[in-house]
Amino acid sequence: MNLETMWRRKYKYFVCALMLLCVYNFFGVGDYMYARSFQDFAYPLNIDLKPIIDEVLQGKKPSVQPINYYPYKFLTNSGKCNTLEKLDLFIVVKSAMNHFGHRQAIRKTYGQEDLIPGRIVKTLFFLGVDNPPKSKLQKMIDKEIEQYKDIVQINFHDNYYNNTIKTMMSFRWVFQHCSTADFYLFTDDDMYISVNNLLDYVHERNEIDGNEIPVDNDVEKRDRHMFAGYVFDSSPQRFKTSKWRVSLDEYPWDRWPAYVTAGAYIVSNLSMKTMYIGSYFVKHFRFDDIYLGIVAKKVGIEPTHCPGMYFYKKKYSKEGYRKVIASHGYSDHEELIRVWTEQNIQPD
Repeated sequence: MNLETMWRRKYKYFVCALMLLCVYNFFGVGDYMYARSFQDFAYPLNIDLKPIIDEVLQGKKPSVQPINYYPYKFLTNSGKCNTLEKLDLFIVVKSAMNHFGHRQAIRKTYGQEDLIPGRIVKTLFFLGVDNPPKSKLQKMIDKEIEQYKDIVQINFHDNYYNNTIKTMMSFRWVFQHCSTADFYLFTDDDMYISVNNLLDYVHERNEIDGNEIPVDNDVEKRDRHMFAGYVFDSSPQRFKTSKWRVSLDEYPWDRWPAYVTAGAYIVSNLSMKTMYIGSYFVKHFRFDDIYLGIVAKKVGIEPTHCPGMYFYKKKYSKEGYRKVIASHGYSDHEELIRVWTEQNIQPD
């Protein structure tokens, strides 16, 4: 073998090794290989949170120091709810600042508050802020707030990776200002929602979970847990280029806890309070649906899969949507209004 042939062979080996290394890094193979088993799940704080939550619910000072507090303030408020008013459902809409059309379409559809006789339903939109604070966009929002009085704005920067902040600050608002609803729907502003179907679902679940306890028994409804939506059981993405990449330093386990996709989910009164208080003792995580799944596991709430909620856009047909509670992908405002009207408004 001459010298030139030897160098060519070494060069090929080098190129192959380099390609394998690139593939190894790109797909995060090492992260998948060295991830810890979910059986050893011990997300901080690694303690039993139930006694601490009971202490707070009883008005006592917690015996353990909180590790997670979001230092943000509500820039606006709303008189739509108070701690003495009994509600059947409170709808929290997580909205982007510039989604004026989304909010207006919701006000014309499921955000209306007088559609269901005998049921009290309230809706509020939750937004962050942008930079600079006195931008043209903010001035438009100020006018919207003045006109509709249905927006709670919070002084954190509104972007994708701050969705956990938006979610937990909205939990804080309802905990502090509207803690008397039987159920809370948290939804993105591009969802189709049927409030009728949603209320039917939670009442049916209450009958099943409560062994046929009457659904009008407010004490029983408030003393039961519910955290329902489209449930996922999946693993973290380790691909280096994925916007959902999670490193081993951030999350070392090979699976997520069962979690409900953040597009739309329903929680009972007790679950809202339990998860909010529990979040003070659970380390922050940047994906809100994963974070709520972690909190739910830590506080002992099992997510329930709701077959009427779709994390994708369910293809529309008049009959096919009869039982649909929520469907993603309705950024076309006219489409949302048309579909919702056909499904929820009876012709004269």
